[in-house]
Parts: sequence; structure tokens; C-alpha cells
Amino acid sequence: MSSEAQLGRVVRVDRGEVDVLVEEGELRVMSGSQRAQAETAPVTGDWVVVAPDDEVGFYVALVLPRRTAMVRRDPAEQVSDQVLVANIDRVAVVHGLDQAANDARIERFLVLAIDSGAEPMIVLNKQDLGEVSDEYGWLETVAPVFTTSAEDGTGIDELRNAIGYGETLVFIGPSGVGKSTLVNAIFGEQVAETSEVRSRDRRGRHTTTTRELIELPSGGVVIDTPGIRAIGLWAADIALDEVFADIVALAPACRFRDCTHRQEPNCAVLEAVENGEIQAIRLARYQLLWQELAEQARDIELRKRAPSTSKRNKRRRK
Repeated sequence: MSSEAQLGRVVRVDRGEVDVLVEEGELRVMSGSQRAQAETAPVTGDWVVVAPDDEVGFYVALVLPRRTAMVRRDPAEQVSDQVLVANIDRVAVVHGLDQAANDARIERFLVLAIDSGAEPMIVLNKQDLGEVSDEYGWLETVAPVFTTSAEDGTGIDELRNAIGYGETLVFIGPSGVGKSTLVNAIFGEQVAETSEVRSRDRRGRHTTTTRELIELPSGGVVIDTPGIRAIGLWAADIALDEVFADIVALAPACRFRDCTHRQEPNCAVLEAVENGEIQAIRLARYQLLWQELAEQARDIELRKRAPSTSKRNKRRRK
């Protein structure tokens, strides 16, 4: 193995160490911030420079700028973002047809996908266990929809063909929707661990425990991810408008430019709700997400203005 600095791509991240795919193979690399030249913590999909070290072998010396990144609000912090994966070309939001339709959850995942800068896709999986009813019709207005079943092979070729040579697709969704099973079906053999879902509620445990990059024989790349429970959005107002484009398109016709679509007179959006063109529950979800992002923006601004608590910036009393 070469003792010089090398360019590689992060396959997985695990407690201060990362697996990096370089030209000669896969390396286990230290990613401790004290040894890194960049403050950016590496995530799956990152392009990095790894350098030799006499004590630890190799360490992440530099994380290269990210072309795209999927970012959510860090569930462990009050006001902070968390990068999930980087340098992706497509984000496939997976929903299991063996489960009841959950528009609110799908909308959040779609905002997350679009905000990444990658191309969004929707995968309605487990077609052998459910059907694509009219309630899923709105999805096609947001992103291409693929109906799949790893059990009987429905849609697998189409999904595989959507990943071009050198392109990266990441599957996201809650546990139990069949993300790992789809990875195996696309690859053509067992490369990702899977488990059964509970029959009483069609939910699965987190078989996939870390985000992992897998190279396909076709030259593309897929990233398998654990089920995401907390889908906190992060500065995703533009993506939010894309998911709710039907509501946004009507807003210019409102009487007031800053209309909240709640009780203002001559509100084009409320008129559309009254006429049955837009569901009231969909408008309520849009308003809830907008409120979430607005409060987040205020929290970020307050945090920027807050005085530093660093001891170095405090004067000692004489």
C-alpha cells in the first residue's frame, strides 16, 4: 500500500474512523479532528485526501468541497445542522405500499431530498403487498415515481437504469420500507443486510445501522441508509416551495403579498381550499413546515447575536 497521500471516497463512517475507497482498495482511516486539516467531519459519499501517519497509519487530511449534500436539523442539538450524505446525484424517497399512505412524512422526505441539490425520485416499493391508489397521484407533480417490488422484480430494471455510470443514488425513508432489499435487487446479490418487518404494524427495526456506499457492477453507486425517524428540516424554504408548488403558484393572486393563507380577505389559496382544489390538511401541513423553518431562522439569528460563552472572551474580575 502506498505511503503517499491519496484521493478516495468515504464508504462509511464509524466512531472516529472511516472506510475510504482509494485506487488500490479500501482503507480504514482515522478521522480525528485533531489530525485533520479541515474542520469538516467526513460523511459517507465525501471525497477526501488521506495521508500517512507514523502512529495511526492513515488519517483524513482534507475533506474536499461537496457538490451536493443532504442536510437535516441535528436531532441532538437545538440549533445545528447535520450532513447525512454528500456528493449525490439522485435521492430516492422510499415508501412501502404495505403501509398506509403518509403524506406528511413523504412531504418532509421530499423537502430533504430536493434541498440536497440532487434530483429527487419517489419509489413506491412492495407493489406485491399493496396497490398504487389515487391518493398517491400528487407525487408525480413533484418528482418521477417508480413502482417496485424486489419480490417479483417489478420496476427493478427501471430503477437500476436510472443510476448512470459514475452517478450516486441514495435511498432514504423510514425503517421497514425495503431500502436494503432494493439495494440487493439492484446489485443482483446480497450486499446489504435485511430483516423482516413486524406484521402488526409493518414496521422494521434498523437493520442498516450506518450510511454505506456500495459500488454497482454497472459503474454507478448506491448509498443505503438507516431508517430516519427525525426529519427536522434545515434552511429548506426553497425546497419546501417546490414540494408545495400548487399552493405557491396561487399565492401571487392573494390580496396581500405577505398573506399567510389563514384568515386574510381575498386569499386565493383559501378560495382554492373552499372550492376543493386544495385539501385543507395539505395547506395546514405547509403552514406548519413554514412556521418550523421561520422559527429555526430566528433561532439561528439569535444564536449568532448571543455573546460568546468562551472563557477566552471573558474578562476576569480584579
